[in-house]
Amino acid sequence: MESTQQLPSTPVREFVAKTVGRPGLAAVGRAVILLPVSAGRFLRELSKGRCTDALSSLLGAGLGLVAWFIVLISAQAAVNGALYPLLDAHDYRHSWGGPTPVGAWAAHAALAVPIVVAAVWLLRGLVALGARNRPSSAGSPPRNRYLPLSLLVVAAGAVLLVSWLHQL
Repeated sequence: MESTQQLPSTPVREFVAKTVGRPGLAAVGRAVILLPVSAGRFLRELSKGRCTDALSSLLGAGLGLVAWFIVLISAQAAVNGALYPLLDAHDYRHSWGGPTPVGAWAAHAALAVPIVVAAVWLLRGLVALGARNRPSSAGSPPRNRYLPLSLLVVAAGAVLLVSWLHQL
């Protein structure tokens, strides 16, 4: 006899479902294609002479670059956390979680999990912001109230990228 009862919805269960479930994976996919879609939209709007729409598409491409950078950092954290003893084999005495390899791996894996979760939610926000910058229908202007926020996010992403490159 099958039970058709569903478990009660809790905030934790909803958070996990939106992070590692279909909504989270869909947000990552949409964030990855945000750059090429926005770049194509920019070229199309520029060829039609619609400068305002081209500007919003250019900001969408900037958001796409920020999204790719977030995917890069979170993938690096996930791989480094999962494979720490294999990727960074050295003296574990001075490593986080050392002096044993198991402790060092556990410490790095424990740091990777919140980074990946935060990355999924950041990507969801970038996708939503990119959708707000697009014109809602053919020929209608974009919602300009989101353009300053998009510009701020792109500038913050550029600062983060430059600082990350300097620490390499």
